[in-house]
Amino acid sequence: MDRMTFIIAGIAVALIIAVAAPFLASGNPDGLESAFFSIYDAKSYTGDELDEEAAGAAEERVVEVTGNDFAYESPLPDYTVPGMDTLGEVLAVVIGTLLIFGIAFGISRISARPDK
Repeated sequence: MDRMTFIIAGIAVALIIAVAAPFLASGNPDGLESAFFSIYDAKSYTGDELDEEAAGAAEERVVEVTGNDFAYESPLPDYTVPGMDTLGEVLAVVIGTLLIFGIAFGISRISARPDK
């Protein structure tokens, strides 16, 4: 198998996984945001209902302690395209996958040494 075939096969496999991911992912992830709100009692550790008032207070407390109030608006919040349901999730993951491949390809082209 030559290098280009290998790269194309890798991209195809990654895109298949990207399309399947929104259908296989947990609706109640246990990520960093969930753990943060659990620590500050804004939600139960295993539940999915968020107490908005407690969440706001937790975020204010962190800003008060750290002095860091940096925030930004994500172009694809919560791994979805706003206004689209599951199709938006698929589209966001496919965009992210292709973007990472593009960045990796660009870095590899810049850093590649010429053959001697």
